[in-house]
Order: sequence, then C-alpha cells, then structure tokens
Amino acid sequence: MKITPLDIRKQSFKKAFRGIDPEEVQAFLEMIAEEFERLNRENLEMKERERTLDSEVKRYRDLEETLQETLRTAQKAADNVHENAKKEARLIIKEADIRGNRAIEKARNHVQMIRNEIVELKNQRDQFATRLGALIQLQQDYLTQLEFSDPPVVEELVDEYDANGSNGADEDSIPEESTD
Repeated sequence: MKITPLDIRKQSFKKAFRGIDPEEVQAFLEMIAEEFERLNRENLEMKERERTLDSEVKRYRDLEETLQETLRTAQKAADNVHENAKKEARLIIKEADIRGNRAIEKARNHVQMIRNEIVELKNQRDQFATRLGALIQLQQDYLTQLEFSDPPVVEELVDEYDANGSNGADEDSIPEESTD
C-alpha cells in the first residue's frame, strides 16, 4: 500500500481513556508528513536526475559509438590510401621500367642503325677505292699503250734546220708548234 503525506496528515486514531496526547500525536504526524514530503521530493529529484544522467549516458554512448565508427572509417580510409599509394607506386615503377626498357631498346636500335650505316659507308668507301684504283690502273695502262711520236712537221723542220745549218726561212714562215 502506498502512503502519501496527505494520508499521514488525515490519519486519525480512536480515543481511549488514558490514551495518548492528541496534540503530540498530531505534531508527530505533521513532522512525519513533512519528512515524507521531503523524501518524496528528493526521490522525484533523484529520479529526474537519473533520467537526465541516463539521457547523458545514452548521448555519450551514442557519441562514443559514432566516434568508434568514425575511427573505423578513418582507419579503413587510411588503409585504403596506404594500399592505393602502394599500388600507385608499383604502377609508377612498372611504367618507369617500361619507359626505361623502351628507351634502352630505342637506343639499341639507334646504335644498330648507326653500325649498319658505318658498315654501308665502309662498303661504299671500299667500292670507291676499288673503282678509283681500277680507274687509275686503266689510265696507267692507257698511258703505257700510248705511243709518243713527234708530228711529221716538227721532224721535217728539224731536218731542214740541220741540213741548212741555219734557218733558211723567215721566222715568220715557220709554223708554230701546236700546244696540243
């Protein structure tokens, strides 16, 4: 049974001969009613404070849960960023290797092309030297086959000069030698 301060105040007792002093009982009941009221108020305040604290605890738990979720999300994001950075680094290295290999291959091809050109130029030089040697030999052979003889006019003049002992003709009448 639930007792209220009003129940205590309205409580009445039977009067008996040589019973208790009604004023003293009334004063005691009033004191109990006031104490009961104070305890009730305090109880209500405590319940209100409990609700407030429960609300705050719930809010803090929600906040904690949110923070933990945020931390998990941040950790996942950090892990993803780290993994993506590793992947990107591997990709950059692979791309650099490919570019390096292409550059090396291009340089090798260029060196091979230069070597081929050098071989071709050496072949051309050798062919030119061979042709020039053959041409020089051909010209030497031609010069060897040539027979040098004085033209008959020169011999006749020499013979006449020797026979006359002097020049019997005018110097103007002597035909000039050909410079050919």
